[in-house]
Amino acid sequence: MSVWELHGKKRLKVLGIMSGTSMNGLDLCLAAIERNRDGIATEILNFEEIEFSDDFRAYLKSLPQASASLICEANFKIAREYARMIRAALAKDAGAWEGIDLIGSHGQTVWHRHRDSTLQIGEAAVLAEELNVPVVSDFRVRDVAAGGSGAPLVPIVDFYHFGGRQKTFLVLNIGGIANFTYVPKTARTVSDIRALDTGPGNALIDAAVWVASEGRESYDQDGQRASTGQLRDDILAQLLAHPYLQADLPKSTGTEVFGIEMVRAIIRQFGIGPSEYNDLIATLTAFTVEAIWLHYERYFAHRSEIDEVVVSGGGLHNQTMMQQLRERFAPVPVHSADAYGIQSDAKEAFAFAVLAALTIWGLDGNVPAVTGARHPAVLGKISQ
Repeated sequence: MSVWELHGKKRLKVLGIMSGTSMNGLDLCLAAIERNRDGIATEILNFEEIEFSDDFRAYLKSLPQASASLICEANFKIAREYARMIRAALAKDAGAWEGIDLIGSHGQTVWHRHRDSTLQIGEAAVLAEELNVPVVSDFRVRDVAAGGSGAPLVPIVDFYHFGGRQKTFLVLNIGGIANFTYVPKTARTVSDIRALDTGPGNALIDAAVWVASEGRESYDQDGQRASTGQLRDDILAQLLAHPYLQADLPKSTGTEVFGIEMVRAIIRQFGIGPSEYNDLIATLTAFTVEAIWLHYERYFAHRSEIDEVVVSGGGLHNQTMMQQLRERFAPVPVHSADAYGIQSDAKEAFAFAVLAALTIWGLDGNVPAVTGARHPAVLGKISQ
C-alpha cells in the first residue's frame, strides 16, 4: 500500500521496532492506532522480545568507537539482522502479526549529543525492501534540527495514554537510560506535560555486571547482585555530584555519558577488585534511583502532588531497584504500566509505532516544552 493510501486510513496496524541503549535485543510491538476527533486511540495487539546473540551484542557495543567505514557497513548489517528477526517472528506465528500497514523503526543509537547531534542506524530502505512494507525511521533528527534535544520522544504517547484520567502521573521508563514524563491531571494539550532523561537506567548496572562476569552476564537478574552488595558512600557521593544532575532543562543523555567508560573509570579510581564488584553494582543501582528521585524533587515536586508512579522498561524486573523506588516515593504508589494496558517491556517499541502513525498522518510528534525545539514538527523519514 502506498504512503498516500496509508495517509487516508483512519486506522493503521503499525509494527514498532526498538533496540535500546541496553542493546539486549529487538522489541517488536504490533499496535492498532486510530485517529479520532480527540487525537488517537491505541491498542497493543502483539509483542515479542528477541534476544541478540552475544556476538551481535558485542558488535553493537563496539560501534561508538568504530570508524566511518565500519559505521557505514553497520548501517546495513543491522537492518538485515532486524529484517531476519522480524521474518522469523512472522513465520513462527503469522496470524498474530498479519495485516501490518507500516513499520516504525527507532534504529540503534550510536551517539547522542544533547541539542547538537544524534545518530541512529539500521537502514530503513533495507527494511522496506526486504519486508515490502513502508518504514518510518530517523525520528530524532527533525527535532534536533529545530533546536531540540531529540529526546525524550515518548512523552507525546504518555500524554495520549495517561492524560484525562483525573490523576497526576509520573510515567517512568527505565531502559538503558531512564526518563519520565510528568502528566498533570489538568493537562489539556501536550504543551502541559514535561519530561526529561534522568540519567542512567540500566546502563551503568549492565556495564558493571558485564565487567564483573567477564562478559558472561549482561544484566543484574532480578537485582540479585545489588541485593548482596554493600553501598559505597564515597562512590555514590561522587556520582551524585555529576554535572548532569545539576543541568537545566531540557535534558537528554545517553550511554556515551553513563556507560562502560564511566564504570571503568570508577573501578580504576577506587581500586575496585573482583570481591567488591557487587558493592559497585549496589551503589550504581542506588545512584540510578537517586537520580530519578532528585530530578522529580527538583523540577516537579513543587508543581502538584503526584498520585501514582507508573513504571515500564527493563528496570521493572530489577526487584532491588523497584524496592528502592517504592521507598523513595512512599506513600505514592509505584505500579507497572501493565495496569494501564501497556506491557511494560513493550513501551518504547509501542511508542515508535505510534510516532510512525503520526508521521504518516502529518501530525506533530515532538513536544517542544520537553525537548526545547523552537516549534512542533512532524518527525521521521519515510522509506517506501
